[in-house]
Amino acid sequence: MRAKCLVEEEEGRELDSYDLITALGLLKEYDWREICRRYNPGGPHAKINFLLSTESYYVEMTMEILGFLALSAKYQASPNLMQSLVRRILCGHRHSLILDKLRTYGVPIEDETQINLSFSVGTVGVDMVVNFLTNAPEYQFRKFGTTKVEQDEQRPLDHYDVVSILYLAQQNRTGTVIKRYVPQEILNEGAEGEKVVRFPSQAGDYTVDFFFQRIRNEAARGVPPRGNVSSATMHQVVRRVFAGHAPELTVRELTEKGIIIGRTKLPGNSTWPASSTIILSSCSSSANQN
Repeated sequence: MRAKCLVEEEEGRELDSYDLITALGLLKEYDWREICRRYNPGGPHAKINFLLSTESYYVEMTMEILGFLALSAKYQASPNLMQSLVRRILCGHRHSLILDKLRTYGVPIEDETQINLSFSVGTVGVDMVVNFLTNAPEYQFRKFGTTKVEQDEQRPLDHYDVVSILYLAQQNRTGTVIKRYVPQEILNEGAEGEKVVRFPSQAGDYTVDFFFQRIRNEAARGVPPRGNVSSATMHQVVRRVFAGHAPELTVRELTEKGIIIGRTKLPGNSTWPASSTIILSSCSSSANQN
């Protein structure tokens, strides 16, 4: 029987999509020590295994020290690409769209029912195998809007786009967000104040109402409020809610960042904020409009 890792012990849950994406994020920062501290009870030289199962896919990811610098052509992927793939799987994007996106990034697809991705960061190698289940339910097209993303991908905006926008915001790529996510008719003919991004996204039992607005800085003006959290913290909270974590873990995530939320007793032993609504806001520089 596998020994529990630190995260499983401290948070009282099994590893899930949140941890898979978190581990990839830590590897982008070259923080193998922190990955091992959280997820590897066997020590820094033991292989770490992550599993993810949905109604359409079965995902296996391994991380391990290779003992040498990996330069093989096998390592054609990246942490960002793997994170993006996992988010698309979780959001139920159609399989043909996922394959098209991978091909766009130069990933060879030999068998459309199995996706193999690998990358290395220094001497740490990561392998991911994604199996598309033969009994996967048929994709059901849903009504979508007129933003560039929705028109290009033929789907409504969802959790995948919330996370994508937060990543773009962290890079101050406001212009890219506006071009991709403002409805085309408003983008072409609307006033500047109308060019905002707003859409609901389902996250388990919760609805995330996402709002994004560009604040122009051509004219002299007071510095806008910075908001109560960073976009990185907002990302963490959204991912926890989407993964279906216990409310206490989301509250802890915010409390550790200095956001105090009153709690109320729920049936059983759970607690949740006294209000059923949590409002998070963030403001960053928009000097880079690309």
